[in-house]
Amino acid sequence: MGTRLRSWLWVLIVLVGILGPSGIGSVCAQNRRPKNVQVAVRAKWSGTPLILEAGELLSKEWKDLFWDFIEVWLHSKDNLGSYTAKGCLKKIVEHGRSLLSEPLASLFEFSLMLRSSSPRLVLYRQLAEESLSSFPLVDDGISNNSEEILETNSKMEIKKSDPLLVGVNPKSPGGKCCWVDTGGSLFFDVAELLLWLHSPTELAGDSFQQPELFDFDHVHIDSSVESPVAILYGALGTDCFRKFHVTLVEAAKEVKVKYVVRPVLPSGCEEKIGHCGAVGMRDSLNLGGYGVELALKNMEYKAMDDSTIKKG
Repeated sequence: MGTRLRSWLWVLIVLVGILGPSGIGSVCAQNRRPKNVQVAVRAKWSGTPLILEAGELLSKEWKDLFWDFIEVWLHSKDNLGSYTAKGCLKKIVEHGRSLLSEPLASLFEFSLMLRSSSPRLVLYRQLAEESLSSFPLVDDGISNNSEEILETNSKMEIKKSDPLLVGVNPKSPGGKCCWVDTGGSLFFDVAELLLWLHSPTELAGDSFQQPELFDFDHVHIDSSVESPVAILYGALGTDCFRKFHVTLVEAAKEVKVKYVVRPVLPSGCEEKIGHCGAVGMRDSLNLGGYGVELALKNMEYKAMDDSTIKKG
């Protein structure tokens, strides 16, 4: 008995010398690893900026909070370029929570993590595509390359006909990241918009071609119901959005336009929105709140002697 015990002790010493304590622990850990299945439901559209999702969440609680969030972000003095992705997320949450009281502040952060407002931004992408496709020759003032115009228009037609491309970021003509749709024309520069605002006859003419508005649209609080509609397509964080926003807010206060914002970031403008504005776009979007059932069939075969059955 003592000899057998010593032999097992020598075997254990040899194993420790070869594998080491961590090696034996890793083998045991591998044996204890649970054999579970992890499933994630991913959206078929590309990721959406968290900063835009935050604005949508706030507007669901109270429509004016959407505009308050824009003003808070535009007047922020933080050097957002030095933030990491985690720091940017924290800053977005802080700005959003500052406009809410508990328990809504905690609910806002939880909903932002679930990405529950991402589908609404996908809807704005589709409306942006319709806005651009309504003026197929709008590139004439931006680019003189006819081949580029034809290529842009053909891509828009493909996106319309292919349901698998739902949620793809629109590509603005000339690489512009913001534009204003008045129903009768599109403006990609603030200077063009100012000429339109200072022309009463053009304002009256566009009033007969008002763009269609929906209940989920963000209408500025100082806008007049009877004023011509001006829809800004752009993303908070870009320089063009700030310029258009300041101009349209002033025009709304002067009862010149009915100012509406539809948040969208066109393709190719990721670098212009800044580091914090692009958080959430590059990651695959997992859909939360969905249950998944896996029906696994157990295939077991048992060998049995059927000779007794045949004799019977």
